[in-house]
Amino acid sequence: MSILALSLGMMTAFTGSSSLVAAEVIRAGDPVTAYNATTEDGGNASGDPLVGREVLRTIYAGKPITIENTRAPMVVRRNQIVSVRYIKGGLEITASGRALGDAGVNEPVAVLNQQSKQMVQGIVQESGWVLAQ
Repeated sequence: MSILALSLGMMTAFTGSSSLVAAEVIRAGDPVTAYNATTEDGGNASGDPLVGREVLRTIYAGKPITIENTRAPMVVRRNQIVSVRYIKGGLEITASGRALGDAGVNEPVAVLNQQSKQMVQGIVQESGWVLAQ
């Protein structure tokens, strides 16, 4: 019990005045929402900084959700067709490619160019396209 209390104490320091707990089973990759998570006092979780993040592993009802077991939401999923852009000065080249992994905004991802079959590395942008490097 002391470990749980210590864990909740650290989470409370991060999330503010109340702890966030799962209201139902949340599976890996599911987003944390006000529907599936509530504050410990039973309040609405919509203002919590963890809402909108994805969980890394299954969290059962009543268990705390922490920053360590969540991640930023993935914008690009493995095998998704994405637009790849190379921009240098006034030159812009755009091609389509297949993402070789999952990635969130400002995270690196490998993409297989569908025409040349070459793998390129890039950074995922907010709207879901990849900036090639």
